[in-house]
Amino acid sequence: MKTYQIGWQGDVLKVDLGKNADGTAIAANGDEIVRDAVARLLEMEEAGELRGGDLLKIDGRIPVLVSYVIAHHVAHLYRAIAISDPRLNAYVVAISTAAEYPVGSRINFTTGEVQQFPDNLHAAPSFLIDWEDGILNARINNGVRVDGDQIVRDAAAQLAKLIESGQLPGGKQILKINGRTTVLASFAIASQVAHLYGGVAVFDPRLGDKGLDKYVVTVSHSKGCRVGETVDVECEPQPAVKVVLCGPPNTGKTVLRDALKKAILKLENAPKDFYVISGCPDGDGSFFCETAQKNPDFAKALKEEYKARFTPEFAQCKARDIATIKNSLLLFDVGGKIPTEENRIIMSQATHAVMLAKTDRDVADWQEFCDKELEKPLPFIAIVYSDFEGTRDTITSTSPVLTGSVHRLARDEDASSRQMVQALAELLVDLVDD
Repeated sequence: MKTYQIGWQGDVLKVDLGKNADGTAIAANGDEIVRDAVARLLEMEEAGELRGGDLLKIDGRIPVLVSYVIAHHVAHLYRAIAISDPRLNAYVVAISTAAEYPVGSRINFTTGEVQQFPDNLHAAPSFLIDWEDGILNARINNGVRVDGDQIVRDAAAQLAKLIESGQLPGGKQILKINGRTTVLASFAIASQVAHLYGGVAVFDPRLGDKGLDKYVVTVSHSKGCRVGETVDVECEPQPAVKVVLCGPPNTGKTVLRDALKKAILKLENAPKDFYVISGCPDGDGSFFCETAQKNPDFAKALKEEYKARFTPEFAQCKARDIATIKNSLLLFDVGGKIPTEENRIIMSQATHAVMLAKTDRDVADWQEFCDKELEKPLPFIAIVYSDFEGTRDTITSTSPVLTGSVHRLARDEDASSRQMVQALAELLVDLVDD
């Protein structure tokens, strides 16, 4: 069974993670997903399904690793490649040689109108690219808040400067790329570097081991190195803080997770490798909250499309990911029901917990679960009450456990500036420094 699906839906190239018969995503590592993606693209090329043209629109879930694979296989066939961004209700052009589709322009989902937005007047680029120890570091600038189309333009411009300066001379070796990036930026990067080197390998935080990073080959022009193989890079082992956001259903965990992500990324001392994943199969991916704020009906439809069942296989896959991720700070959420074997499996990989609850009974139940049902007791660093009807946050204690309330965690609102969210963000970052 294939771990990645690619096919046509009208004039749109529809992509998605492979699914089991029950609708759950197939558990697979990034290298396997890459191999299946490239196999499917080669199959489509041989069948004449990728005929080329002026514009290719791509829609669906695309892991960053797969971005490089797809970009390399289609960029030479189409004059412009545009990727769907539900946050913007548009396709964003990431690769282009067509004057009518400039890089960073938007193609409206509904009208098909091509829109060009002027560059934001920010002091620094929204995307940074540099060399460190023979690795190309390509990452979002946490200090600049812009939309995806601006990130694409900045990524393309930063990389073009690096190439023009002679710092990316190319060669037969594999180019290794690391950093927190976006799918859109990855398409833009792939289009500029894939032809310069013998191959491209991209860091996968879900692979590797203590003292060893693994990069997955996503582009290869050499018979000695195949797409989907891994490249090992020794690294200095770093302590990892893995924080689970838990609590009963319908408290606003997804909204709080997204708000914490935004708040942490704005902190000057935020770890560069801060990472967020979802431990739930409920369709609330990283796209969800921003899309809900701008287009709630579309967000709801995407949630239903991507929603899957909570199964032991899903739990084992997530637990494996969390266990192998070596980033200095990881934040993930889990399902809202206890006691369940799925939550026990996933949460046993955490080092700390943040609880979002409604009642004292909720708090007691989750504390008992974390004390007695996991492989080892899981300490709570914060217990927060969700007060949807409230008008302000409260902080009742900061030590030894941060306690208080957060108000109105609504999907269509940005909660990142709330008092409790700010306090939580600072607490999580301080854990890395301890």
